[in-house]
Amino acid sequence: MDPSDIERARDVLHDLLVEAGSMALARRAATAVEMKDDGSPVTGADQAIDAWFAEQLPRAFPGVGVVGEEGAGIAGSAGTFFVDPIDGTQAYLDGLPYWGPTVCLVRDGVLELGAFYVPPLREYWFAARGHGAFRDGVRLTIGPPRWDDRRQVLLVPSRFHMRRHGHWPGKIRAFGSAAAHLALVAAGAGVATVVPRWSLWDVGCGALLVTEAGGRIATLDGAPYDVVNGEPGLPFAAGASTALQNLAAAFAGRTDGEG
Repeated sequence: MDPSDIERARDVLHDLLVEAGSMALARRAATAVEMKDDGSPVTGADQAIDAWFAEQLPRAFPGVGVVGEEGAGIAGSAGTFFVDPIDGTQAYLDGLPYWGPTVCLVRDGVLELGAFYVPPLREYWFAARGHGAFRDGVRLTIGPPRWDDRRQVLLVPSRFHMRRHGHWPGKIRAFGSAAAHLALVAAGAGVATVVPRWSLWDVGCGALLVTEAGGRIATLDGAPYDVVNGEPGLPFAAGASTALQNLAAAFAGRTDGEG
């Protein structure tokens, strides 16, 4: 994509995600809640925003398809947007700060664009292939971590402590959103994150943020991994190269494959 197309996409997606976030905030107090088969919650707000994106994205980007977590499905010839209307639904319900709508555009098997908005913090994250990763317009760059630094943060799922055993010398934190964990790694707030169970709408934007900021996506044993074309749903880690090497060493032979 040329720079003018990217700038337009950045601005259009900003407006759409801010509107989606406002819809979620307005509906939170009264939204209906159900449980999916996997035990995760889904709300009326998730479903309404999912359907809204299916209407709005093809209008803003003619020819695109849409695949939404809550069932939206529209075919298109100009790439496909994968949509999570509220990544971090439990955090949303609990009144925690890190949750929000996230989308990514896949064209010809390649992640082209990603956007994530955090309504409680009014943060807008955006990445475009070959053009960088940004938080509120500030370009992100991942630096190498210091392995002996006890303050370094690993971002993990909330049940990580029940499933994995190893030696991590720093801190472990869970915010309840894979999109947020990946974004925070791209910004340097965490040196790495582990994502055990996922769909592309959860992680597409975050994976692009990490790679455009200079980080890597890898399997838990350190091998390179592509979230679009690799084995679907395979547990992966994201972060600086050194952090992923150290993460693989810390948990080598000490995992059951789940998070």
